[in-house]
Amino acid sequence: MACGYVADRDADRSPCPRPVGPDAERCPFHAAEAADTDVRAAVCADLRSDDERRLEYVDVELDTLDLSGLVLETDGLAAVRFRDCTISETVALSGSAVEQPIVFEGCTLGRLDASDATFEESVTITDTRMGERRDGTCLTFRRATVAGSFSLDDVTAEGSVEFASLTAESWLELDGVSVTGSAHFPNAAIERGQIVDTTFGRSVQFTGLDARRFTVERVAFERPPRFDDAVVGSLRFRPVGSVECRLAGATVDGGRLDQPDDGRACYDLTDATIGDIDLDCSSETLDRYRFYRTRFDGFPFAAYREFFRENDWRLHDYVGDPVVEADTAGLERTYLEARQGAGAVGDGENAAALFLREMGYRRRRYADHALDPARSPGHRVDAGLRWATNAALDLVAGYGERPQRTVLASIGVILGSAALYPAAGGLRDAGSVVTYGTGGASALVDALYFSVVTFTTLGYGDIEPVGGLARALAGVEAAAGAFLVALFVFALGRRATR
Repeated sequence: MACGYVADRDADRSPCPRPVGPDAERCPFHAAEAADTDVRAAVCADLRSDDERRLEYVDVELDTLDLSGLVLETDGLAAVRFRDCTISETVALSGSAVEQPIVFEGCTLGRLDASDATFEESVTITDTRMGERRDGTCLTFRRATVAGSFSLDDVTAEGSVEFASLTAESWLELDGVSVTGSAHFPNAAIERGQIVDTTFGRSVQFTGLDARRFTVERVAFERPPRFDDAVVGSLRFRPVGSVECRLAGATVDGGRLDQPDDGRACYDLTDATIGDIDLDCSSETLDRYRFYRTRFDGFPFAAYREFFRENDWRLHDYVGDPVVEADTAGLERTYLEARQGAGAVGDGENAAALFLREMGYRRRRYADHALDPARSPGHRVDAGLRWATNAALDLVAGYGERPQRTVLASIGVILGSAALYPAAGGLRDAGSVVTYGTGGASALVDALYFSVVTFTTLGYGDIEPVGGLARALAGVEAAAGAFLVALFVFALGRRATR
């Protein structure tokens, strides 16, 4: 004898085809009271049945549905479908192996636990409400594996959702989902994922996420979402309202980091590795993206050259709340990584400017070490000498990036030496000694000529310095000339190759 139950609110539905037991008027799913073991046994009987209608559960009201540890399989292809069901406590699928597609549609669930479960086909939860407490976990797919698509559509979760170590081999989608609690996706492995038109009420963590493609579109966050140490082939992130997205240590090969239509999105890329990724920014909003110890692997520097230039290549400026405070060593590494990244994609102009930034912070680090009383005297002396050498190279050549500084330094050496020769013993010209005392201001003419000849190491010999001081000055100028000429050729060649 069949149960024959038909929901009062939908008389067009087919009567329940399940058999009833002896002395029973309804099947365990529609009886006034049914033991959990009877319900579990009835599901197993439905799976063995040739009647696929028995795989659809309509208007079921239960306290608990315990299907944990079961192998849910049939010879057919029909989905196991729960429609307009109310299960006030827990739907337990933990440890189960589900070989059929499974669907929850229009249901009210206290909690759905699919920890350590394996789904060979798709999982669909649509138009469903679950959970009763904001601080409770109402949906758990911890360590679950879904071979087909995994879709949550128009779901309200009055509590937290847990997807730790979830494996979604095909597709994960959250569309129109509202989560009042926290949402955790740590160490989830997803082929393709999409979260759209969704609201998260508390913390959201994608820490350790591994995804080939992942899209977050029109999503509202109460707290900053975290993608720490995530590895994403392509990430598209476009939130609703102001938010700070934390990508510390993440690897993002491509995609786009967008700004919302209303509000400000900040992206903390500390210790991240980014590839060919688009930034929705201008020169005024570049500081919404924090580059600190960030590695660049194919990042299109040339596309943002104008913005970098207008911000004087200060990549680390950030208007958000950084996870890690910047220090001098970290800033030096920041611009080292950026310079190497720009050079790897052939962007010489950005690489040169970023190199100057890198060397500036290196000089600051030397100064900090030289002035640090906690360091050994030998280390402090070495740091002081490095600082002085670094400062001199910046002054005379801009670390090889500014040949015009070498020209100005050379002119300074020539003019300064010319001014000193008449006062440092004078110059002998055709038997007479030219000094300020003998030649006055006209002595500068011979001194300038001699200074140019000495600086360029031509050494004609028609004029020679008089006295030990003047000879020493000539030797110093000749050495400086040889160094500056070589430095100019190096800097000019470096600029030409940029």
